Amino acid sequence: MRQGRDSHFLRLVGRLAAETKAVETATLTELVQEIAPMLKGLGGTFSKLAVLAGALVERGASPLALVEVLPERVVATMARYLAFEQTWPTVSGGRALPEFRPPLDETVLNDVETTLVTYARQHGKSEQVALLVAYSWFSINDWINPLISAMTASREFRAAMDRREQVLEGAAALAGRLPRAHWLHGLCLVRDDEPLVVLDPSTGRGFRLTMSGVGDNYQLHTLLADRLMGPGRGGLLGAQPPEPAWVRAATTESTGPFDLSTPIMRRFRLFDGHGNYVHPEGWPTDIEPLDGVRVLVLHPPNGTYGWNNGRAYVGMVPTLTLDQEIEATEAAHWLSRTAPARDTDLMSRNGA
Repeated sequence: MRQGRDSHFLRLVGRLAAETKAVETATLTELVQEIAPMLKGLGGTFSKLAVLAGALVERGASPLALVEVLPERVVATMARYLAFEQTWPTVSGGRALPEFRPPLDETVLNDVETTLVTYARQHGKSEQVALLVAYSWFSINDWINPLISAMTASREFRAAMDRREQVLEGAAALAGRLPRAHWLHGLCLVRDDEPLVVLDPSTGRGFRLTMSGVGDNYQLHTLLADRLMGPGRGGLLGAQPPEPAWVRAATTESTGPFDLSTPIMRRFRLFDGHGNYVHPEGWPTDIEPLDGVRVLVLHPPNGTYGWNNGRAYVGMVPTLTLDQEIEATEAAHWLSRTAPARDTDLMSRNGA
């Protein structure tokens, strides 16, 4: 009975997705607004309605109607996913965790449901909760993916979304073994309207910038090089500006991949105000503030270091605004407060 009902629902969702491909943005937003209140109690196959909402956002619909319900459902589903992972060996008698490869095998789902519900019944626990835990194992990406879509599409959503810290904690717990949680974790680390102070010890110059929507430090390197080493910037560190194609890949055009023989190249190494190396593989939130501000100190690249993709999140448009060059005396004051760079990275002269 359930299988037939689920199949009918999936056909309806598929039809609606197809019929809205050429619909105006305002109508797509209205449809997301209608879907949002339905998501609170959904589980199992019916989580595909959240997937549809995410697809509508990717086509241009505003995600703001989802700022409360979508993070709440993601937090709850991640918690149940972890509960399933931890309890399955006990409730199943030591069997391996079930493997899930879409499309969903109904036999596998039925076995999981029966196992958890039987265990709950035998131990006086809620059968409804057991079902929700079972569903979470198979539907977690149906909730994570639309949240990723909403966060990449709208800085207003990122600013207003509910339970951001809880989403961050849950995604961090799953990031090592659930790829979509890894990407969600990175999005939770993105900051908007974040001030930066950037210092060049070789020239004594300093700059104030404002950063929004930058997904990782690879992207930050490229955007910083463009803002600080372009025409009229006085040749900071004596380095060349980045290639225009690299900058486009870090902003709105195709992210790559660039040929590994001609990758996007780092124009400098970055250290924070405390002398710590800022790894390109990390996030801007790794930059430890100095007196409440994220400070970056530029050092020569000391060799070549490259990567092949311009940005991590295709749908998230970054901004890095060069607000002003700092007066020489203030720049000197900032430089006097920074700690010496601890050259521990592979591209340093002393690095191991």
